[in-house]
Amino acid sequence: MDIGTKIRKLREAKMLSQNDLALQLGISQTTLHNIEIGASQKIDFLLMDKISRIFDKNLDYFLEDCAT
Repeated sequence: MDIGTKIRKLREAKMLSQNDLALQLGISQTTLHNIEIGASQKIDFLLMDKISRIFDKNLDYFLEDCAT
């Protein structure tokens, strides 16, 4: 499972809309959408830190089982 899919599943489990999560992260809904569908291959480390904190997950969670 790729990083974007993991983010989407966590977001949906918390019943957050893309817009709500994007606002919390300080990014646009379009940027979040692109991350979730895999159209954005580069994700800033600081953004991943924010995502990890929101979902209470270690950064390793997002890297496990990801194709390189």
